[in-house]
Order: sequence, then structure tokens, then C-alpha cells
Amino acid sequence: MNLILQVNLIIVMVFIIMCGLGVKSTLDDIRLRVDHELDVSTEVANYVIEAQIARVEMALSQQDLSLSEWSSLFHLKDLHDISHVDIELIANNGVLLDSNHPTTANLPTGLPLWLEKRLKTYLGHTEVIITPIIIAGQHKGDIVISPNFRAEWNDIHAYIKKSLMPLILTFFIGSLIIAIIASLILWPVTDMLPKKNQHTQPSRSPFALLRLNQLLAVNKQLKLLKQRYVDTDQKVDVLNQQLMTIQESERKRLSAELHDEIGQHLTAIQFDLNNIKHSASLDEAKTSAAAIDSVHSRMTTIVRSMLQRLRPPELTELGVKGAVTELFNDWVIRHPHHHATLLIEGDFNQLDETRQLTLYRIVQECLTNISRHAGAENVQVDVNLQCNHDSVYISVNDNGNGYHPELSNNGYGLTGMRERVEALSGSFDIATGPGKGVALSASFPTQGVAE
Repeated sequence: MNLILQVNLIIVMVFIIMCGLGVKSTLDDIRLRVDHELDVSTEVANYVIEAQIARVEMALSQQDLSLSEWSSLFHLKDLHDISHVDIELIANNGVLLDSNHPTTANLPTGLPLWLEKRLKTYLGHTEVIITPIIIAGQHKGDIVISPNFRAEWNDIHAYIKKSLMPLILTFFIGSLIIAIIASLILWPVTDMLPKKNQHTQPSRSPFALLRLNQLLAVNKQLKLLKQRYVDTDQKVDVLNQQLMTIQESERKRLSAELHDEIGQHLTAIQFDLNNIKHSASLDEAKTSAAAIDSVHSRMTTIVRSMLQRLRPPELTELGVKGAVTELFNDWVIRHPHHHATLLIEGDFNQLDETRQLTLYRIVQECLTNISRHAGAENVQVDVNLQCNHDSVYISVNDNGNGYHPELSNNGYGLTGMRERVEALSGSFDIATGPGKGVALSASFPTQGVAE
């Protein structure tokens, strides 16, 4: 059976149960109302009939009246407003002499007999009150008060039309809306369920209807995602270790330079200062002062070189486009035997400091590697930089010696470039081979947070 049909059948069953409970509650309320009205009508009828009997007895005691004359003294027709009970005057011989409902007493209710009996049993209105009329010791007849089922049915019918039908209609419309919503929600699910044919047996569980190949495909995708996560995690660990190695190597190199260069020059300055303090003549002091000035110039050059490696001042002074252009022109001057071209397109001022420094360092490292490893004269070098609204593209190509990528250990320079780019959620690729030169390409977004 279709899943949507099953859900709709459940909704219909709930609707029927709710309607049944509503009908029972309504009928109970109707019975209470009818009981109350019947009790009130019976009390009123008893009171009126007792008064009428007393008046008739007084009239008969004063004069002798015929049967038709004294029976008309009750005026039962005037009590037609008491609709829930029938009040009848019956003679000793069983003849109906008078009634408060003479025209409608024997009219049918229009209900089937079995339903009429069931309603009478449900309402429980079967009590009949008989009051004998005894005058001068003689039994003249009886006043019979009984429930008027036709009036009760009219009240029930009116109450059903007034209260029960709107309730059933509300339940029906609500169930229809719920069924439509459930069908719309479950419609995509039915597309995932296999179509049944004549040779298949219906499954007891909707989950058993899922195609096996779909489950296998989902399982395969989950395994691929898990393996990709494991590979990425391992790659991150390797990159972190390489980064720590590079940082430690850089610290050692700076420490060695500070010790060898700055320390040596400070020692020379201290030596010249001692000479000035103990110089015997002004000429000796001037000579030592000139030596200190020379050492100061060399120290300034060394410190500027260190700062250049940490943060090129050209980036602040000229911007990334001007700094790269100056870097490229200096390299061309130092390598006049190579043929180099530089193409810069786009607005690089939108980049933050981290991205500007990454771009500068990649170009700087590529030019340094070409100087060290291209290994031939007349090498063609092409540097292309592009920046649009979304991404930065870097391309550096040369036709030098190249190298075998599987035999190379990708030193700190290449590893550092790759880590810088991947930290910006970018991509880094090198295509090379023995005698094929090197083609480096990298890209990263212009916006975002560096990892």
C-alpha cells in the first residue's frame, strides 16, 4: 500500500474517532437538556392538572354534568405550549376525551422504527404518570401524563443542525487540510521508495523499500568523506611540523647573523672607543672615530637587510605593485643575461597586509630559485600577476633546467610558499621536469581570514 495512502487512512480513522466522540458528547448534552425540559414540563403539567381536577370536582359536586360536559372543563387544548409531555383525559372505557396535542399526537416522527426504539432507550423517557379522577367516590376517568417523543426528537434534530453539523464539518475540513499537507510532505519520500510489481511482496516496513544501491552509494560517500578527513588531518599535521621546522630554522639563522655580524661589529666599535679613550693625539682619535662611522654604516646595511627579509619597507612605501616592480627590476639588473617580462593587472590595494606579503614573498622566492637553479644562460622568465574582485592569480614560468619533482625534497622555499597560499585557503601547483623548466601557479581569495 502506498505510504501516502496509509497516512491518509490513518487521518481518516482519527477523523472518524473524533467525530464519534463529538457525536456522543453532543447526544449526552442533548439528553441532559431534554431531561431538564421534560422534568420542568412534567412538574408544570402536574400542578395544572391538580388545579383542574379540583375545579372539576367542585363543579360536579354542585350539579350533575354529562361526560362530555365535565370533560370539557379541563381545557387540555389550552396546554398545548407544554410540548414535551402529552396530557390526555381518558374515560373509564378507554376513550380519549381530551388532549393538549389532539392534532399531532399520532403523527409519525419520520425515523425508522429501530432507530426510534434505540433513541427512546437511550433517552430513558418511558415513565407515565396516571392520576385518577374520583368524584363522590366514583372513578370518572384518568389523566395520563407521558413523554412526547416527537417533541424530544424535534429538539434533538434542531440541536444537531445547530451544533453537531458545524462540528463535524470543522473536523472534516481540518482532516482534509492535514491530509493534503501530509501528502505534500511525504511526496518526495515516495520517490525514494521502489515501485512494486506483480512479483514482489509488500514490505512490512517503509525503510525496507529503500533501494540497496542508494544505500551502498551513501555508504561509499561516507567512506570517502571519512578518508578525506583523515588525509586532511594528516596533511595539516605534516604542514604544522614543517612550519615549526621553518620557524626554528629562521630563528637560528637570525641568531647566527646577529651573533656573527652585529656582535662582531659591536666588538669593533668597543675596540675603537677604547682607542679614543686612550689616544695620545687628536689624529689617533679621529682615525678611531672614522672606523666607528664605517662600522655604523655596515651595521645599518645589515639591519636594513634583516628588516627587508622580515617585512620589506617597499610594501609600505610603494604598495604591492610598486614593491614587486622594484624587486623585479633589481633582479633584471643583476641578471642581464636572462630575458624577463613582468605583467601586473588589477587593483592590488584591496589586499590586506598578509596577502600583499604573501604575493611579494612568492615572487621573491621564485626569482631567487631561478637564479640558483635555472642553470643556464638566456633563460626566459615570465611573471604574471592578476587581481580581480574575488581572487589573486600568480604565474611564474621559466625555461631553465627544471628538476624531477619526485626526486626533489621541495626545500624550505617551496614549502613556505605552499603553506602561505594554503593558509589563505588558496591553491598552489608546480609543473616541472628535467629540461622542461618550471611553471608555478598559485591563487588565493582577496578576502577572508588567514588560518
